[in-house]
This record gives sequence, C-alpha cells and structure tokens, in this order.
Amino acid sequence: MKPWVSILTPLYNGIEFLEQCAMSVCLQNCEHEGVQFTWEWWIGVNGHGDGGQVLQQVEAIRKKCIASNGMIHVINLPHVKGKVAALNELINHSTGDWIAVLDCDDTWERNKLLFQKLAIDRAGEVRIDVVGTFCSYFGEFVSDGPLLPKGFISEVDIWKGNPIINSSALIRRELASWEDRFGLEDYDLWLRLMRKGCVFFNVPLQLVNHRIHSASAFNGKGKQDIDGLLKYHVMRI
Repeated sequence: MKPWVSILTPLYNGIEFLEQCAMSVCLQNCEHEGVQFTWEWWIGVNGHGDGGQVLQQVEAIRKKCIASNGMIHVINLPHVKGKVAALNELINHSTGDWIAVLDCDDTWERNKLLFQKLAIDRAGEVRIDVVGTFCSYFGEFVSDGPLLPKGFISEVDIWKGNPIINSSALIRRELASWEDRFGLEDYDLWLRLMRKGCVFFNVPLQLVNHRIHSASAFNGKGKQDIDGLLKYHVMRI
C-alpha cells in the first residue's frame, strides 16, 4: 500500500540521537475513528564516503525498530553535500503524497502525524498545503518552545518570523523543494510558498520535541541571516 507520508531525515552528525528519534517514529498512532494511514521513513547518510561506521549504526537501529504502520529505508548518499541537497535527493526515492521533515536529533509525540492528518481532512473545502505543530525544547535547554501562530497562518504571520518548526513540517509532495539560502532553507521555502498563495496551518499542540545541544541550529544562529532572507524575498514581490 502506498504510504500517505514520506518522512525525510538527512544524517551527517547526530547519530547518537537517532535511536530515540526512531522510537518516536515507530510509535506513531496511525488509526483513529475510521482514519488510517501508513508512512515510510527515508534516512539519508551523507558526507561519510562509503558510509562507514555511521551507516552501520543506522542500519543497526533500523533492524531494532518494529514499525507496524510503516517502513524504514536507509540509503547512503556519498556524493551529496549538505542538508538541503540531501533532502532534495531523498524526495526522489520517496513515494508519499505528503513529505514530513524530521531532524535526527528531534522526536515526535505519538499523535503527531495523526493530528496533522485530521487537520487536513477536517479543513473542508480549504486545501491546506503546509501543516506544522507547536514544539517544546529539551536537552541542554528546556522550555515550552517559541510562541507560534495557531490554526491558519496569515502572510503577516509569515513575514514576522518563521511560523513552522522544521521537524514539525508536513508539506504536499509537489511543493517540497529546498534551496540553500541564508542558512534558513525551511523559512525560505515557506516564504516562496507564501508568494504562490499556499495555505499554512499550525496544530496548536506541542507534538514535536526539539533538542537543544551545542551543534543544533538553535545554537548556530551566526550561520543564519534572517534579515538577508527577508530582503531577498521583498525584492521579488
């Protein structure tokens, strides 16, 4: 049966967090009152040549996982450099009508995908194109996460700041294509899709746990240029 959603996880650093991440995927609740779906998960090891020990560790984690509602695929990407290129390559292998992004150091709550599917199904005649959720921070820093818009997200909300947590993002397949711009590939995609008139929605529940550690994007703000990105898109209006 064709999966409803393809989950994409590029992996360069962070193998030490992958097992916890994998557990959260395999425990996803995929049934509720007549709603039922399946998933596939593509983990792409990039930047490690023939894969070496990292690829072996990922395969060992895959073999330990029991996924009754999904299938886990591991692929080595020896000639792919960077997260953006890895995501775009993984899409070529995936088959789901929806694309979910999950960083290897983050985890999902058990009903994450289910609540997103229910939001899409219950939107009536409104075609939702991107669905996010709220998140909490854990690891070296613990908090309830950023204040995000809930429900339908306006253009004003998007211009104010990135409204979709990366590891919460669920995107229609035909819209999922990342570009390496200003170190903010996810926010750049939302701005590009906003200009196309796409519809964004946030499930107002903390369904993603974003890990904060020394190598995480949370601590890599020097590589991200929000002002530069916004100016880039303003020039294209």
